[in-house]
Amino acid sequence: MIVTAFTFDRLPSIAEIIDSLEQQTVAPLEVLLVIDYQPDLLEECRRRWPDVRVIANEHWRGSCGARNTGVAAAEGEVIAFLDDDAVPVHDWIERLGEAYEDDRVVAIGGGVNPRWTAGRPRWFPAEFDWIVGCAHSGMPKQREPVRNVIAANMSVRREDYLAVGGLREEFSRIEKNAAGGEETDLCIRLRAHRDGGVVLFDPAASVEHIVPAERGDPRYYFSRSFAEGRSKAALSTLVGSESGLEAERTYVRRTLPAGVFRYLGEALRGDPAGVGRAAMIVLGLSATVAGYATAGRASNPSPASADEGGEERLRVLMVTPRSPLEQGGVERHVSEVSRRIATEAEVEVLCTEPGGAARQDQVRQGVKIRTVRAWPRDRDYYLAPGIWREMARERWDVVHIQSYHTLVPPLAMLRALVLRIPYVVTFHGGGHTSEVRNRLRPLQRLLMRPLLRRAARLVAVARFEVERYGKELGLPPEKFVLIPNGIDLSFTQTESTQRNGKPVVASVGRLERYKGHHRVIAAFATVHERRPEAQLKIVGSGPYEPELKHQVAELGLGEAVEFTSVPADQPEAMAELLSHVSLVALLSGFETHPIVALEAAAAGCRLLVADTGGLSELVEDGVARPVELEEQPDRVGAAILEELDAPPPTRLPSFISWDECAARLLDLYQEVIRNADDRPEPDQPA
Repeated sequence: MIVTAFTFDRLPSIAEIIDSLEQQTVAPLEVLLVIDYQPDLLEECRRRWPDVRVIANEHWRGSCGARNTGVAAAEGEVIAFLDDDAVPVHDWIERLGEAYEDDRVVAIGGGVNPRWTAGRPRWFPAEFDWIVGCAHSGMPKQREPVRNVIAANMSVRREDYLAVGGLREEFSRIEKNAAGGEETDLCIRLRAHRDGGVVLFDPAASVEHIVPAERGDPRYYFSRSFAEGRSKAALSTLVGSESGLEAERTYVRRTLPAGVFRYLGEALRGDPAGVGRAAMIVLGLSATVAGYATAGRASNPSPASADEGGEERLRVLMVTPRSPLEQGGVERHVSEVSRRIATEAEVEVLCTEPGGAARQDQVRQGVKIRTVRAWPRDRDYYLAPGIWREMARERWDVVHIQSYHTLVPPLAMLRALVLRIPYVVTFHGGGHTSEVRNRLRPLQRLLMRPLLRRAARLVAVARFEVERYGKELGLPPEKFVLIPNGIDLSFTQTESTQRNGKPVVASVGRLERYKGHHRVIAAFATVHERRPEAQLKIVGSGPYEPELKHQVAELGLGEAVEFTSVPADQPEAMAELLSHVSLVALLSGFETHPIVALEAAAAGCRLLVADTGGLSELVEDGVARPVELEEQPDRVGAAILEELDAPPPTRLPSFISWDECAARLLDLYQEVIRNADDRPEPDQPA
C-alpha cells in the first residue's frame, strides 16, 4: 500500500486513510507513506504513525516521482496506490486482490466517488467529475476491462510496473499543478507489455475522494479542463492518438451527449439547474479542446518546472556518451554538476549504452538519466540515432554537450540547431587506447568546426584547451569560458597520520591502456626490489584489467599489487582510500584536467605525473613531479622511490569545489539564454 502526500492540510485525511487500512477485511502486507519534498511533514508523519513506513520522495518532485519511490521501496507482488485524500471502503483490498487470480490482469482500479466538503455545486455535471479527480458518470457500472483507471485508486503487479519503467515523471502533478495523464500512459504501456494484458475497473472497490470547496469554483473547472486538453496532446505525442484518445472518443460521442439530454430533461421536469449542468458540459468540452489545440500535436510533455514561488525553473539537457553512473572523468563530472544544478533547475542527462535497451529511464539524486541504445555493441563509437528523437521529446532552455570525441556530440549539436535550442560544449579532451583514434582527434575537431562555431559558448576545463583548440579551430578566446573540474571538499580533510605505515603507491583511473597503469606496474618492479614492503594499488575498472593482471604475474608482483575500485558516486570512499596512499602516479598518455590528481593533491598525496596535456599544468603549478611519458621503467621507479622518501607536500593545487563548478555552469546557462536572441539561425527548418 502506497499513500503519497505533500501538505500538512491533509493530515486529517491521511489519519482517516490509515485508520481505514487498519480495518480492512484483508490486511495489507505493508503501508508506505511517501512524502513529496516536505521535510517538516516527513518528521511529523513519522512522529504520528511510528508503525507506518514513512519515506521521502527520492525521484522527481511530484506525484509520479513519489509513487515510483514507493514502488522501489515496496516488497509486495501487488502494489496499490491511494492519494492522501482518498479513503477506501472496508473491503477495498479484498476486492482488488481477487482480480489477480487471473494471470492476464496487470492492473485494477476502482470507483473514485466525490465527498464534497461544502456540498456539490448544482451546476457541476457528473460527467466532469474527473476534474476533481473522481470517476465520471460514464464509467462502467460493474467490473470490466477499461483502457485505464485512476491513479488515486489503482493497483498493479509490481513486476510489470518495474518492467515498463513505472510512471513517467514528466507527467507529475506537483501540489495543485493541474498537469496529468500519467495513469493513462502507464496503463497503455502495461497492456502492451504483457501479451493479452488486461486493466480492470471495479466500481465496488471504491474510495471516497475528499473534494475541498475551492474545487467547486467555475474558474477551477475551466482551468482544469484546459490543462487536461494539453495533457492529452502530450500523451498522444508519446503513444499515438489511437491509444491516447481511445476512451475519449467514446466519452465525447456517447457520455457527453447523453448527459446534455438528461440535464435538459431534468430542466423540463422542474430543475432549472439542469440547464446550467448541460451548458457546463458544452463549455467544459470546449475548454478541453482548446487546451489540446493550443498544445498542438508537436508539443512535448514536460515536468512541471515552477519553483515554490511560481517562477519557471531553468530546463537543462546534458548530452553525453556514457551514463554518469559509470566510472570515468567525464562521467564523474556530469554526475557531480548535474545533481547540484538540479537543486536550482530541472536537469536531465541523455546518454547511451552500446547494445543496451532501446530506452531506459532512472532518477538519481533529483536528476533524470535517460539512456538510449548505441551501436556497435562492442565498440565505443556511440552511434545513437535515438538521441535525435529524445532531444525533441521535451522542451529545453539550453543543451550542454559533454565531451566531443564520439559520434554523440555532432548529432546532439545538429539536433539542437534544428530545434533552435542554444547549446554549449565542454571538450573533456581525453585520450584513447587506439593510437589511430588519438592521431585523428585534430581532424575530428576540424570536421566539427561548423557545429562548434555555432555553439553559444565552448567550455574548457584546462587552460591549454583555450589556446590549443582556439588556434586549431580559428576561434577567438572570447568564445571559450574556463570552468575547471571541481573536487569534493572531503579530500581536504584527510588525516595524513594514516600514512605512517608501509609506503603505498596508487595508480588511479579507468583500466584502459592509454591511462598508463602498465607503465606504473613496470616501474613498480624497481620499487619492490628496493622497498619490498611497499604496495601498489591499481584503482579502477575497465577492459584492460586482464592484461594488467597478467603483467603483474609475469613480474612476480602478485602479493605487492592490489586491484580495487571505488563507486563513482562515493567520493568519501575515494578520500578514505587516498588517506592511506603516499604517492599517486598518473602516467596517462593524455588527460585534460584529471579530477583524481586534484583530489590526490588535496588529500596530501605526493604526485608523479607524465608531462603531457593537463597533467603538465599540475607541474607548472608546482604540485606534481614530471617524468617523460616513455621514460624507462627503472628511471620512473627511481623517481617513485625519491618521492616516497620526500616529506609530505606543502603546496596545494588551485582548485574549486564541485559546488562552485556547478554554480559557474548555472551562471553560464543563464547568460546563454539571455543572449539566445543573438544566436545564428539554423541552416534547416525545425
